[in-house]
Amino acid sequence: MATQKGSLKNRAALNPNISNFNGPSAGQTASSAGKPAKEAGGSGTGLLMSVIRTLSASEDLHQREVEKAKLEKAYRECDQRLDKLISVNYDTLTKTIQAYSAISGRIKSARERVKSLKSDLLSCKDLLHCRRDELRKLWLDGMEQKHVLTLLDQIEEVRGVPQQLDGYLKSKHYLHATELITKTVAQLESDLKGVEALSELKMEMSTRKEQLHKVLIEELSQHLYEKSAVTFQVNFTRGGSFRGSGQDTSVAGSKKQTLLELATLAKQQQRVSRTHSHSLTLTVPDGTEEESKPVVEDLNEDPEANSEHYMAVLVESLSLLKRIPEAVESIKRCVQVELSKIVQRTTTEVAENAKQRGENITQHNQPKLLVELLELLFERFHCVASAHECALGSLQRAATSDIQLYTMNDIWSNIQTVLQVLLGNYLDVRNITASVQQSSSAFSEALTSDYGVYFSRRKAVRQRKVPLFRFEMSSHAISLTNYMREQKQEYYGFDGIMKVKEPTKDGTFQTEDEKEGEEAPMVCKPSVKNITLIFKPVSNFIRDIDRAMSLPNGRHCTLHEFISDYVKDIFLGHLLDEIATNLNTATKGGDALKSLVDNATQKSLGAPRPLLHSTVIIDHAVSDLRQLMMDLPTYADQFLNMICNILQEYKDTCSAIYRGLVQPESEDKRIVSASWVKDEDINQCLRQLPNWVNLQALSKPGKDSKDSGALETIEDIRERNAKESELLVTNLGDKILQKHEVLCDIPSLKLLANLHESLEWFSSGIRLFAGSLPSSGINMLTTPGGVTLEVPAVENSLLHTLISQAKEFKELADVCLLVLHLELRLHCFYYLLPVARQSSFYISADSVDPDPNVLKLNKDLTTLEEALNPSLMPHKFKYVFEGLGHLVSFILINSAQYIKRINENGIKKMCRNIFVLQQNLTNITMSRETDLDQARNYYELMYKSTDEILNGIVEQGASFKELEYRNIVHLQQRSSPAYDQKHLARMLKKLEEIMMEAV
Repeated sequence: MATQKGSLKNRAALNPNISNFNGPSAGQTASSAGKPAKEAGGSGTGLLMSVIRTLSASEDLHQREVEKAKLEKAYRECDQRLDKLISVNYDTLTKTIQAYSAISGRIKSARERVKSLKSDLLSCKDLLHCRRDELRKLWLDGMEQKHVLTLLDQIEEVRGVPQQLDGYLKSKHYLHATELITKTVAQLESDLKGVEALSELKMEMSTRKEQLHKVLIEELSQHLYEKSAVTFQVNFTRGGSFRGSGQDTSVAGSKKQTLLELATLAKQQQRVSRTHSHSLTLTVPDGTEEESKPVVEDLNEDPEANSEHYMAVLVESLSLLKRIPEAVESIKRCVQVELSKIVQRTTTEVAENAKQRGENITQHNQPKLLVELLELLFERFHCVASAHECALGSLQRAATSDIQLYTMNDIWSNIQTVLQVLLGNYLDVRNITASVQQSSSAFSEALTSDYGVYFSRRKAVRQRKVPLFRFEMSSHAISLTNYMREQKQEYYGFDGIMKVKEPTKDGTFQTEDEKEGEEAPMVCKPSVKNITLIFKPVSNFIRDIDRAMSLPNGRHCTLHEFISDYVKDIFLGHLLDEIATNLNTATKGGDALKSLVDNATQKSLGAPRPLLHSTVIIDHAVSDLRQLMMDLPTYADQFLNMICNILQEYKDTCSAIYRGLVQPESEDKRIVSASWVKDEDINQCLRQLPNWVNLQALSKPGKDSKDSGALETIEDIRERNAKESELLVTNLGDKILQKHEVLCDIPSLKLLANLHESLEWFSSGIRLFAGSLPSSGINMLTTPGGVTLEVPAVENSLLHTLISQAKEFKELADVCLLVLHLELRLHCFYYLLPVARQSSFYISADSVDPDPNVLKLNKDLTTLEEALNPSLMPHKFKYVFEGLGHLVSFILINSAQYIKRINENGIKKMCRNIFVLQQNLTNITMSRETDLDQARNYYELMYKSTDEILNGIVEQGASFKELEYRNIVHLQQRSSPAYDQKHLARMLKKLEEIMMEAV
């Protein structure tokens, strides 16, 4: 380092170009370090010339010494900087110099070798030129020997082809087999064509090549229709025990994913190239059609493990054999046949599975097996469609433009055709159609036209016309009946088992004369009601078909049209007949309208009191239609319209029953209670009374009848009863009721009670049903957290109609209860008013027994209690009978003005009347009727004289109204032998003064 630095300094001293740096120019040197070398060299030369001019122009030695000192200082600074740079970059500079030296040496050595090689090549060229003919001969001999060896190798290889081909076919590696046989036949027809020893092998290979495409087509068909659902079949067989145990029988999501992954694998799965030594690779274009990805058939793996890849291998093998057109035609020809076989196999499997669970399908009709069958078929058809989609994709890649391929719409169309045949058998289309054509004339017009006639509101029920004669026993009718029976036996057999015939290869079915088909038992009996169970799964499958076929909005597949036509033309017609039968059963005939359900039915319905049989029948009809709304949600509006029509007709029937009870004859002979209920003012007054308000509160769900009296005190009850009694007395006036003005028939009153309970129970059910319906508008009956039916939103007008009908039923039920409430009070008027007006109370001691009318009233009330107690709820029974004591007391007290004369025996007789009535009412209401004590006290006042009564008012206060005291004074004066008008006026004047002071 020191030596190098010294040498650099000596060189700098000898070169004046680097020794002159002005003091201030040090920064310039630093700033110019990045400039090009040419500029740096020019700058240094200019600086040197400037120094020389300065030295030449200097006059004295001192000035030169100053310039010299500047140069030496600049030199020292430059030397320091140079030493610093050398010390920092010494290692790098050393490595660079060494590397440069090594590279330079290698380049020099290479040049020498190239020169030597060039010299050798020139020498070799000269030698080869001298022996050119001899080398040409040796080359020709070598080529001939090589070709002979190649032919021998080919012959040896061809001899082992049959065994190798058998191995490939046995392991189902058809791509290797196709490639091998194609290659072998090509060799036998070209290079080995002249080898006579291989003629038999050539013939064998050609024959096997011709037959191989049939094997490939059969294998492809098997994978399209049978192997596509292998996983599903295994899971179904294992799932038999679970279905037998009552667990969910629906297809599991993981199972379905395994089946339907074929369609997604064709588009999403990335094929990975394998480099195994025993693998044969194809290049199949992917979805982009711009780059190819290899399809590998690995000899060490199961070729059927990946169904999509396996079918692609089969299609590619057919393409190598140039048999794509034959394969396509075979698929087109056999698709419906294979689908029919799937239906037959699945039916047998479902029947066998049910048999293993201990179910006898020949003796018990189990429509749930039909749902299970359809679910299995839908899954298998999905698998078949997915397999066809994969196969069709491979065919499109392998086929040329002149080959007419099938489409997925063709597959779905065949699936729909097979399903229509199957559904037609289970829905009994053939027999139902015949029965519909022979149905009654009342529904023939509705079946052949639109159902708007039935769905519209009907004003009146027309009586059916009774036919005068029929042709059912004529020779033509008997022949037609026998023909239909033979046709049914031909299709279903004598035992109801459907005959399933084996389809032929061309897609047609053989007749019995050609071949006796196999009989597969139907999983359930054919019935029109099977549509209710299968409509939802079939509709879901129809939506899948519509999406798969990419149908535009508003258009549907043929299976949708089949189901729609069946529901409209057959099912609804059958339903109309059932509805008509139910309505006739419920509404025709007196016994049907009056009969009650048995205790078991009442308990199963959860009804607290007996219900009318007709109401239960209509409720069942409504429940069936409600279930149909959930089973066939597409037709929810139609079924709701049917419900509204049924309710309207039954409401008219119930109104007719009510009118028949309260108005047995003409309008002017209507009973008084019904007239009062019909009067808006009286009706409103009755409904505003606290007992009616409390009754309505107790009738709501969640209320307990034990709390009925918690809100009212005794004084409140007495005040309320007083208002009601005054209202009734005011409306009745002084009129004495006639027998035809009251309803004395106990069965009729009991029927009113049953009608009330039935209609109220029925109305609450209708309201719950209406509240559960989704509506396009606002449903006022919907409660938060309530159950909503899984049906489409119904029309708002239909919902309002249903709600209004529920209100009408509730209103009619309330009317029946009000009539009962009033009728018992009118019975009291009917029996008690004649007591004071027609009976004598100025009697001897032997005639103090209770009045006959009082005894009749007691008997009547007892009979009513026995009839109404089991027919009405306790709080309603209480509403009907509560307050009768006050009314009886009110009637008896007010009747004093109508008594002509009375003595002590008459007073005793009246007190006995009151006691008998009080005892009977106490037994009925199970509470002491204290209001009758008031009536007894009133008549016991008559034991006293007028002065004593007036003094008692002064001393103890008034217990009765002034009018009631005046009636006593009048009666006592009429009963006194010394009747004095002036004395009566003085007593009345005195009474008025006392009452004014008491107030």
